[in-house]
Amino acid sequence: MAALTLRSWPFPENQEVELFWFGSPFMDYKGNWRIRVAFRKATGDLKVVSYPWGTVPYLRLGQIYTNGVYDQIKPLSGTVYKITLSSLDQSLMSNGFKLPKRLIDFRKNPELGLQKIIQFQSDGLTYCIPVFEFIRAMFINSRYLAYYLMQPHGLEMLVDYNEMRGKTLHFDLSFRVPAKLATDSNARHLSWIYIDPDIRSMWNSVYHLMFSQAIKDSPQNPNARMKKGIPLSVELPAVGPLEFHVRGEQFIDYVLVKEILGIGGFKHPVEEIVFWHPSKKRRESISGDKQVRITPRSENDDYILNDQSENARENARQDVLETPPTFMRFSNYPRVTTRRENVRNSHTGNDVIVTSGRGGKNSGGMEEVSTQDTMVGGDTPPIDFQTLETIPITEAIGLESFFEMIQILKHIFPGQIRMSVLRIPSGKRFSVCPNGSRRACAIVQADHGIVTKFVIEVARPDDWSISTLILHPIQQTSIKTIERDIKLLLEGLVQKGGHWDQNVLNQCNGLNIEKVKHYQSDSIRDWAYRIIGKLSG
Repeated sequence: MAALTLRSWPFPENQEVELFWFGSPFMDYKGNWRIRVAFRKATGDLKVVSYPWGTVPYLRLGQIYTNGVYDQIKPLSGTVYKITLSSLDQSLMSNGFKLPKRLIDFRKNPELGLQKIIQFQSDGLTYCIPVFEFIRAMFINSRYLAYYLMQPHGLEMLVDYNEMRGKTLHFDLSFRVPAKLATDSNARHLSWIYIDPDIRSMWNSVYHLMFSQAIKDSPQNPNARMKKGIPLSVELPAVGPLEFHVRGEQFIDYVLVKEILGIGGFKHPVEEIVFWHPSKKRRESISGDKQVRITPRSENDDYILNDQSENARENARQDVLETPPTFMRFSNYPRVTTRRENVRNSHTGNDVIVTSGRGGKNSGGMEEVSTQDTMVGGDTPPIDFQTLETIPITEAIGLESFFEMIQILKHIFPGQIRMSVLRIPSGKRFSVCPNGSRRACAIVQADHGIVTKFVIEVARPDDWSISTLILHPIQQTSIKTIERDIKLLLEGLVQKGGHWDQNVLNQCNGLNIEKVKHYQSDSIRDWAYRIIGKLSG
């Protein structure tokens, strides 16, 4: 496995330190998620360092580091245990301070000791699994799943389409999923999370519990609470029996689990999966010379973490590092096949060496990578608004189904789709969702030839009855005028307590405005086809 050098690294050169424990995930001043990591020196002293949240898949308790590099030769501490658990919901939630100090001593550090622990008994022993390690093993096999776990609608952003046809699940991944991860095993894993109601509820609970705690502690500004950090928690469903293989350390009748090596006993809801990803293309042979590009490379495949990087570009060096696997064994084993649509031509002629192409500063040396999140909404460009203030898609709670619909719309709409998210004006009860978050709305711009139309969708986490608006600009209406009218519409919406104000609609002289009702009987795909009918008409 390739090595990842952690930066920044606050320890003296050649000093060995042990990855001792994890603190709370938190948001930095840029809105990026980070994780606090505690290292223990040979003296027993602890030092807490923070790294991008996307580094999580590469970190294990007990790893030994020197100069920021994990020693892959030195064995990890602990003994391997096999545990049987009749049902996850029979576990108890505790915290690190409740563990015997002879098993682990946090030196009275509340940031470390208040992290949550899952406890259950098996064969006379009390097993204690850090919630952090449980979540990592269950869900996080890449930096992408790490980041989408920390978004209110992250799972929906990874899946473009899913449908059961008989006993077969048709499952389309979005290109937010890196091509390297568009494999049979990941399709099996991600579809299990997506369609199994208990597992999906457990996934959703990670962010929702954190956000609920932020709302409870800071009702007016939950993001401020998240910037301080909140211990991870998870709701455990009635799923079992399960078999865990773990690495842990024992004191009397307590076992602290430092790593989950494998889990068995889960049942996948389907027997067959047909999955698709934009990278999956049919290969067809054509005549012509094959171009071979030769560039110098490092003799080893090691990477250095650029901890100061901004958000990574979409599809740039996605998950170049392989993570130590956690083996997930299903009681059934769904057969996976790949649907291939587009064609990739393969030349059958002689090899021709070309010298142009990649090379440059990283060739022959350690490659610099980032575990920061990719740009939010990178596959849907934003609208070029001049006066309206947009917010990250991650803050748009209650628009999850709408974003799913837009992913389908992008595949069937013949033109270009742009989308931005705004907060609706403050000042009224409707401005705030029942969970305390600020209500948002999505604006979609659909361009087809010389025709441009706009869609306004208001967040409805409370299933509020409000129609989608379709704006048909009259010829020669400027974008500045459209922005002004959108602002008026949203202000009128708030003043009317969550209903479109007909007087304001009548004042928008540069727009023909159509209302589209929501129907509970509509599937996401039905909704997409109803909207495209309005955009194409």
